[in-house]
Parts: sequence; C-alpha cells; structure tokens
Amino acid sequence: MKFLNRHIALRMFWPCYCSIICIYLLLGACESTPHQQQNNTSSVASPFWTEEAQVNYAQGFDISYEDDYKVLHLMQGEDTTHYILLPEGTTRPAAYPEAQTISIPIYSLAALSTTHVALADFVDADSIIIALDNTDYVYDPEVRARIEAGEVTAIGEAGSLNQEMVLALQPDLLMVSGMPNTDLQKYNTLSSSDIPVLINTEWMENTALGKAEWVKLMAALLNREEIANAKFDSLAQTYQQIAQLTNNLEERPEVISGSPFQGSWYVPGGKSYRSKMFEQAGAHWPWSDSEEVSLPVAFENIYAYGLEADYWLNPGMVNTMDELLAKDERFADFKAFQNGKVYNHNRRLTPKGQGNDYYESGVVNPHLILADLTHILHPDLLPSHQLYYYQKLK
Repeated sequence: MKFLNRHIALRMFWPCYCSIICIYLLLGACESTPHQQQNNTSSVASPFWTEEAQVNYAQGFDISYEDDYKVLHLMQGEDTTHYILLPEGTTRPAAYPEAQTISIPIYSLAALSTTHVALADFVDADSIIIALDNTDYVYDPEVRARIEAGEVTAIGEAGSLNQEMVLALQPDLLMVSGMPNTDLQKYNTLSSSDIPVLINTEWMENTALGKAEWVKLMAALLNREEIANAKFDSLAQTYQQIAQLTNNLEERPEVISGSPFQGSWYVPGGKSYRSKMFEQAGAHWPWSDSEEVSLPVAFENIYAYGLEADYWLNPGMVNTMDELLAKDERFADFKAFQNGKVYNHNRRLTPKGQGNDYYESGVVNPHLILADLTHILHPDLLPSHQLYYYQKLK
C-alpha cells in the first residue's frame, strides 16, 4: 500500500475516508506539532539526502546527521549500539570505531519479521525485500506476488536462520527482531562477509506512534526521510484527532481482551501500547495503572469481569462465535458473548489464513486501528467508518 500525497490518511485507505472527513468536521484544522514545525524548517544537511528525520515518539532509536554520514543509535537501557550509515563512495569516519557500517542507500534487505515489510512499504520500497524468515505469513500483495515469482527467499527464523543461504543472497542488510541486548556474535559469519546485522526492537515500544515511527529508521537506510516525515506526520495528526474524540466521554464501556493460555489470561498492562489505545478509543481498561507491559490474570478473575464487560476484543485465533465457544463453554456466560459484541482483528488474512495484516501493516497504521476500536466502542463518534482490521464475530 502506498501513500500518494500529503493527505495520505484520507486517500490511502478508502474505507476510512468518510471517518476522517467526520474527524475534520468535528475538530477543525489541527495545530502543527513540534515535530511538524521541525520538519518544515529542516535544512538540507547533505548532498546525499534532502531532509533529516527527527524522532519524537520512539524510545528505542535515534538518528544523528553529520555532513556526509548518519549515525543510527539503538538504545538498550543505559547502553547504546551505534551504526554508521555511510553513503557509497565516502570514507568511514573515525567516530564510533566499534560501530557496524551500513552502506546507504540499501538496495536489498533480508527481513526476519513481516513488520519490516510494512516499514519498507511505507516508504515505497517493498521491492528491496529479497528474503524473509517465513514467506507464508506475508500479507502485502506486491511482496506476495514476488514470492510467487521466486524473487523472495525463505531463510528461516532467527533461531534457525540459514546463514549459508543469506551468504549466497548477499543482501545489503539483515534486519532481525530481538531484544536490545541480542548477542550479535552468532551473526559473525555474516558481518565478517560484509553483511551488517541490525536489531529492530520496534515491538518493544509502549506507544502506537512510537512503534510506527520506526519507519524513519527504514527511511534513513534508504535516504527517504522526506517521504517518511510527510507520511508519518499525516498519520500522527489523524491518530491524535481520533484520540481527541473520546477525551470528554462521560461513559466508557467495560472491555475484556485476549483469551486464556496455559491456565492464565494475559492482558495488556499499563506499559503496553494496547492498553493506551483502549483508553484512547474510549474504553475503561482496569489494568491501565499497572506497571507491566503484559500480566497474567487468573481465569476466575477474568470470568467475573467478563460477566459484566460490554465488549470482548481480540479473543484469539477464532473466526466465529461457535469456534470461540468450542474453546470453553463458560464463554457463553460473558455479557459480550450474549449480546454479540465480540470483535477480532482478523478481517485481513492471507488466502490460506496463515498471515494476518493486523500484525504486518498495523504497525504503520495505528490511526486505522484506533479508528476501528473507536467505531466499535462509540459508533456515534465515527458513524461512517468501515472496519479495516476488525470484524464482528458471528
């Protein structure tokens, strides 16, 4: 999916067009954020790129710009890993001698997560994807077509990565998902063969806009900061406008989310972007004050809460109410089940049902997810919105 102009939130996703028009009528023109003001005044820093990217929401990375190179900083608590992003034909600087060097712009990428596909697609560069951990889970139609044409290779997940295959493909970069302190020594064979390895930790961000802002890291690798800045500013503005709709609600419906796993029911804690998004969509979320990202709750406690909760969101890998009931007959006692207010984020699945676009493009479309949730919980606030990622179970 491609954003085609500055009004990307209005024109990229036709199902949300009417919803966004409604937002503008309700709220009017939104004042520029500090981030927008910074970008509007950005100077051309180098003949190698046209604009710098400022990082305002993401906590896991930052980018600094020098005259003829960039430095990517990946934060790991008190430690930081640095990468030198060096334009072709320039000399490596003496700074950051321990840093890996990545020649930019990159032209080929081996990615170990479908979210990396979404990041590349955001800046109109999904054609750089030449390898994936598992090609079965990809939703992006263009990448799927290239997979079918044999242009994208499955190379295995991080724990079972086929490094010989990666060496044969010689991508400009291997992007992996992991913890900030992931041991890169297991990739020494690749790095010693001039294939840099970059740890992507966007999944650890605790805000939806923080996760989405990792598109600027991808843009820095491609010298496409100008594209990323404009598109991100538009989606961030739309996200904030939708969130404002629920600021002064007098009534917030009770919701439950998830389903039991191995005897416990894991729910988003107060440090989770999902918890924040539930609140921004106008829900009452009882675990919003917890200090965890995710916490297990005994089924008995969830059961008592489910008897009163108005909505049930994200109930797991089920497509119908019958499938949900087959997992546990006690679900029939839940108020949301009885009233038919169970919604799952599986509207956009791959043909075989293995890949879910919510987990792929959803990372760069938080405004659409928030619009879905707001419409579900408060349909009067976005009456013309058509659900994009979510659907009601029947």
